[in-house]
Amino acid sequence: MGRVVLYCNVFWLLFSLLTCTESYRLKLGALTKPGPGFFPFGAGILMLGLSLIALFQWMVKKEHSEETTEKKPLRWWNIVIILAATLAYALSLEKSGFLINTFLLVSLLLKVVEPQTWKTSILWGVITAVAANLVFNVLFRAQIPSGILGF
Repeated sequence: MGRVVLYCNVFWLLFSLLTCTESYRLKLGALTKPGPGFFPFGAGILMLGLSLIALFQWMVKKEHSEETTEKKPLRWWNIVIILAATLAYALSLEKSGFLINTFLLVSLLLKVVEPQTWKTSILWGVITAVAANLVFNVLFRAQIPSGILGF
């Protein structure tokens, strides 16, 4: 499992470098007047920092860990569920709306991928959907799909 963590960290490190490079080509602009590459560049820097932290933690943990640790089986079906749920989210966003889709996606992922109780899954699904709605709809005034129910 240690190699999988290493490969994931290296992937995110390289992906963040690619994101920073390509967003820099889009022109960053200034802090008061950001250009089209400003937000992706910031996201790339954040990913770069997090991947370096994770890589450092992995190296420190590897030095102090013992070989007697119990290996957990890799659950590949989680990847399939995440990809299918994300695809369904993207395809049904216009019809169902942002709030309903976000609630269903988060609840599904919490219940199936990292098993939680129904109460926890539904509660965090509602909290995430409402918080995301407040950020994108109220704070940023973005045009998010309202769906068939009108909200």
